[in-house]
Order: sequence, then C-alpha cells, then structure tokens
Amino acid sequence: MLTLLASSGDGPTLWTFFGRFHPATVHFPVAMLSAAALMEFLQIVRRKPGLSSATFAMTVIGLASAILATVMGWANASGKPPKELLETHRWAGVWTTVIAAGALALVFKARAAQGWIVQAARASLFLVMILVSLAGHWGGQMSFGETYYSDAWPWSKPPPKDDRLPLQQTGGRIDFKADIAPIIQESCFLCHGGEKSGKNGKGGLKLTTKALAMKGGDSGPCIVPKKPEESSFYTLLLARNPDERMPEKAKPLPAEQIDKIKRWILQGAEWPDGFEFKNP
Repeated sequence: MLTLLASSGDGPTLWTFFGRFHPATVHFPVAMLSAAALMEFLQIVRRKPGLSSATFAMTVIGLASAILATVMGWANASGKPPKELLETHRWAGVWTTVIAAGALALVFKARAAQGWIVQAARASLFLVMILVSLAGHWGGQMSFGETYYSDAWPWSKPPPKDDRLPLQQTGGRIDFKADIAPIIQESCFLCHGGEKSGKNGKGGLKLTTKALAMKGGDSGPCIVPKKPEESSFYTLLLARNPDERMPEKAKPLPAEQIDKIKRWILQGAEWPDGFEFKNP
C-alpha cells in the first residue's frame, strides 16, 4: 500500500493519480475565499459594523477546499522537474492556505463582535483574496504560458509563425549521423543520455538508442516519423515559454539545426540500425 501511495519515478501511483484532480478542485477555494472577501467589502460599503452572516461559512468551506487543492497540487507536481514557475505556484498555494487558516480564526472571533477584530478579519480576507488570485495567476501561466496575457494585448506584436523555418525541399536528404547525431550529442545528451541523466533520463526519455528514442518518455512518443508537428522532439524547440523550450536552461537551437530536425522527421526519422550513443 505504501508503494502505491508513494511518489515513484518508475510509473504512476495512487498519489500521482490523486494529484490529477487538482485542476478540478482548485477553482472552488478561489471562488469561496474571494466571495467571502467581496461579501465583507459590501458590508463596508453598506456601513455595517459586523461581519456578514455568510462570511464564516464561506471561509470554512474555502479553507477546507484550499487544503484539499493544495495537497492535490503537491501530488500533481510529484516527479516533475523543479522549475521556478512551478515552485512559485506551489508555495503560493501553501502560504495562501496557511493565511486562510489565520483569517478563519479571526473571522470566528469576530462573528458576534464589532470594532478592531472585525476590521482585522476583513483585512485578512482581503489579503487571502489577493494571494489566491496570485496563486491562480501563476497556475494559469503554467497551463497557458507566461505570455498568455501579453499575447492578447491589442498593441502587442503578433507571435512569430512556424513558417519562419520553412522546409527546404532543395536541401537534400538529411543524414542522421552527419546532421542529427551531433545535435543530440551536444544539446540533448546531458539530460537524455549521459550518466547524469539517470537510469531513465529526464521525463523518462533516453536518446541513447533508436529503440529508446522511438519509445519516447513519460508523455509518450516524442518522434513521430513524417509528422514533425506531432513530434515534441521538434515542437518543444519552438516553444515561446523558456520553461518549456528545449534544450532546458540553454539558448534556443540555431534555426538551421531546428530546420534539419524538422526535415529529418518529415523524411521518416531514419535512425541507422545499430547506431548508439556512447557516454563521453
């Protein structure tokens, strides 16, 4: 049972399955805690000295669902490589839940009171609403990219199109050993082939042999012959989000190399039988 619940790099567990429900639950505490704060804002506008009768119940439900969503979020991130945005979102959720617990304590004391305790409870709810909004904002950036808002700004520059790397039909056939292998060796091998990449490689992807490369990683095959648009081995090279783009924590590959990879996949992604990468 402990093995099923524990986070493991060898495959899914009950813990990781539990975490997949994070997106389905995370919006409930956002709504309830924000509603509690807005309810008290209306109390201020209406010059009411005490808390609304509904504030305590909404805060209790909001905190309970925030705890559940936070635990699910932690489980959902199990086994994923640490990234700055992921860590920011995760800890924002934790601290929002902690502060929501403090807000609930103040709301409980202020239920039938007036004066400074009511103002303190309201201030804590306003703080929680700000924090839960920020945590949700960072979660949205993880799902839709860090340029999600800026891309929709009417005066922003249009995003570059994939056709900035046109398929060069006159460039001849791509040779794996001469054109692709050096790119993998130089830019991919550290995380997906060398000794430091571990037994299975980052994301479960090893590029040391043809069989392992075509098998793909945790998210499935990354090389789909003749379909570069469905091959993450190619598409992740074009990602605009630096946290998603490959190679990780490195400068984007030159356009010429990306074009070679695209053409190689389009031509069938041929990998000579018996060719294997060796650790340097």
